[in-house]
Amino acid sequence: MKPNILFIMTDQQRFDTIDNDLIITPNLNKLIKESVFFENAYCSNPSCIPSRAAIMTGKMPSECGCPTFKTRLPQTEKTFVKMLAENGYFTELVGKLHFAESKIDTGFDKEILVDGHSPGYNPSLMGEYIKYLAQNKVSPNQLYKKTSMSGGEWLADTKFHIDYFLGEKGKQEILKLPKDKPWFLNLSFSGPHHPYDLDGTKYADMYKLEDMVIPKTKYEDLEQKPKHFREMDSYANIYLKDYTLEEYQRSKRSYYANLTLIDEKIGEVIATLKSEGLYDNTMIIFTSDHGDFMGDFGMVEKLQCLTNSLMRVPLFVKPPIKDYCGQKVEDEVLNIDVAATCLDAAGIPIPKDMSDFGYTQYYTGEEIKQRPYIFMEAGNIKGIINNNIKTVSYVDRDYGELYDLSEDPLEINNLWNAEPYTAAKMQGLMLIINEMYKAIPYHDVIWNVGTPLI
Repeated sequence: MKPNILFIMTDQQRFDTIDNDLIITPNLNKLIKESVFFENAYCSNPSCIPSRAAIMTGKMPSECGCPTFKTRLPQTEKTFVKMLAENGYFTELVGKLHFAESKIDTGFDKEILVDGHSPGYNPSLMGEYIKYLAQNKVSPNQLYKKTSMSGGEWLADTKFHIDYFLGEKGKQEILKLPKDKPWFLNLSFSGPHHPYDLDGTKYADMYKLEDMVIPKTKYEDLEQKPKHFREMDSYANIYLKDYTLEEYQRSKRSYYANLTLIDEKIGEVIATLKSEGLYDNTMIIFTSDHGDFMGDFGMVEKLQCLTNSLMRVPLFVKPPIKDYCGQKVEDEVLNIDVAATCLDAAGIPIPKDMSDFGYTQYYTGEEIKQRPYIFMEAGNIKGIINNNIKTVSYVDRDYGELYDLSEDPLEINNLWNAEPYTAAKMQGLMLIINEMYKAIPYHDVIWNVGTPLI
């Protein structure tokens, strides 16, 4: 029988928040020991909508027509979920999808859509969560109070938190999944995306405030980066310099607390799979759509940039193999290959226009096909990581970014104008141009029948 697939997503989770002794995620840590864990995984885009469009289509955001937060996935695209459904899988979503106003056929046979980050989000997008609160006579506006940096205090029982609700729904829906056909379940949590709203809960109490330290990079380090890094005040107040140390520490603790809550619910979901005899034949994929500064460069949240704080993500795959002994992989991978991985596992051919660097090859014994480099984008910002050199091009601008990650993994020293790196910059820009061509319709159509190939 084809394997079942459980695809667990979080929102805005940093790459360094699992397999981390400071952060309390025992269930994820245990799952990693039975999985292929990618230590150098990246997302395609630092914003929810384009990153999720890329994951669901297996294409870069510019290739699938959804390069920014304000764009919408075209109806002409096809999700890998739709391909699974066409090939005999029952498909279900519980949680966030964030396709916004896109009219595309998502491919899900059943959707329990909760497409927001907090109780105060647009009620029309919050689906059964808002109904759940109403049934319990709980007002969304009475659950949370802003008291710290991009976050605050939870005022009610945590069973009314959005991620607690989604975890419970995930467990319930597993019990309803069909027994006579394989299934794909996307359990998509809203956290730990801001607002960081679990201060004052038992999950926050698991952490000491003094352990919430400020990272090594500072706001002053932004002087070497393009000016928009320092101009987010026009959009949101995200700079540590405008808050007290304690306000920042409470927000960071709340961020970690949200991860601990999510981990608790994932543990219960795993226990449900095991009690139903489904665990061994279920492939489990875990990742996030993008990261969070969480203090890096004196900021929280995110902005339009390709800094590794936002671009690196957690990613691991538990194979549908009984008693699989996990492994850690250093290869650089992109999470848009979730699509190819699911199709591979289901025995479905990978479409020609879909990225084909799936993760199943790491546990099947196949010869590994690695990405030659990592391409990433944020609208009209394009980047390449090649041989540990990160080149970032700003379209129609005479400035850019270049970092030697082997010497400067924190991306502090911008070498864009450094003469010794001119050749590396030119090579990076050439690779960026090659990738940009792929977003042009019919870029791969031959010139004419019989004409020589270029």
